[in-house]
Amino acid sequence: MSAENSTANSTWNNDARPNLTTPQKWQLAITVEFYFRYAVIAIGILGTAANALVLYALISYNAKQVKKRAVNLLIIHQNLMDLSSCVLLVISHTVAASTYLTGALGYFLCTIFVSESAEYCVLYSSVINLAMLTIERYLKVVHPFWSKKHLKRWMIYAAMAFAWITGIMLTIPVVFSTTVVQDGVCLSYFVWENPTVRMSFGVTSIFSLFVVPLVVFMYCYGRIVIVMRRQMRVMVGHNVQAGSAQANASQIQSKRIKWNIIKTMLIVTVAFMVCWCPHNIYFMVVEDSSAEAGALYIGYFPTVFLAYLNVCMNPFIYATKHEGVKEKLRSLAMCRKFKRHGGEDDSGTGSAVIKQTPTGVTHL
Repeated sequence: MSAENSTANSTWNNDARPNLTTPQKWQLAITVEFYFRYAVIAIGILGTAANALVLYALISYNAKQVKKRAVNLLIIHQNLMDLSSCVLLVISHTVAASTYLTGALGYFLCTIFVSESAEYCVLYSSVINLAMLTIERYLKVVHPFWSKKHLKRWMIYAAMAFAWITGIMLTIPVVFSTTVVQDGVCLSYFVWENPTVRMSFGVTSIFSLFVVPLVVFMYCYGRIVIVMRRQMRVMVGHNVQAGSAQANASQIQSKRIKWNIIKTMLIVTVAFMVCWCPHNIYFMVVEDSSAEAGALYIGYFPTVFLAYLNVCMNPFIYATKHEGVKEKLRSLAMCRKFKRHGGEDDSGTGSAVIKQTPTGVTHL
């Protein structure tokens, strides 16, 4: 994913600028870039606030569901990655918009922030974590007895560590070997041994971080949906025959909670595929040397903006679909409303604070 990002950036940052042959194209590209950068900062700020709120709700809800803590751990980790992505999004584009790069500090800022390598480390890790989460959901639902016996807590921690390590290793070595600072400008992913190496890196990234996860998502969630529907039909049929719907209410509730989590993560997965698919298609188009560089550069903005928007969308998906998050956010909103009204109920005719005293109940 970084390779196609660098293609558009290098179109500006180096001597390829004459590819924009007319002043009108040059002015249009400058204008688009200006609004794009500040739009990205805006969605980064919004995503930071939304992800932080949802992270609080997930942790608070999870703390009350001790038995489900291992189940939801990867979901919390996914939200933490989205939060980190939004924070790095703001930092990277703020630094890129306002800093003249020079010396060792300039090179560090270039390779870590201006090149967006820190952002892409987290994004890569997020994709891997989402795939791990999908596999974990698959094992829990489709192979419940095997997962209960063999799926240990340390494996969840190992999966999270693997996601971070892989994301970093896929990004940092490449950015340090291909990025230079020239005349105060960061030329990220600019110095390649030859075009074939660059193309190979881009194709490998797309295959390993989009195509493979896509196959995992489609297979795992397809199997999960089939198994969950079959289990629900069997359970309902058993209750009707035995007349014991009340006795099995807890089992139905447990299935409903699992189904809610699966639906939530399925929506998150679909949003990921929809948002990142144009960005990956862009890379294949931009490698066409017969295309006009200026048009490709301007066309780069909608695809990368959609990809960045994905990390801002996820907290709203959790807030509207995840029952635990909705419950915590609802209680938080009610608490704030209660404090804003000075402890009065909605009707304003009675006190909402009750205190137990030795002589009875006193309304305050």
